[in-house]
Amino acid sequence: MAEFYIDTTAQSNGEYIVHNASCTLLPPKESRRYLGSIASCNSALKKAAEMFKPVNACPQCASACHTA
Repeated sequence: MAEFYIDTTAQSNGEYIVHNASCTLLPPKESRRYLGSIASCNSALKKAAEMFKPVNACPQCASACHTA
């Protein structure tokens, strides 16, 4: 299980990015929302998509789930 957050500020392409808690690209507290302790980045993306669309995983901390 890992702690996941979503950046509440969309990127220039409109995507909202999911990060794990240890990511060096994790946005400041005022620009992120806690998603929870989640088993996988795919599950974190599904939860994030309930609140924000479109979503993507961080290429640095969740590269297995990142789509180019």
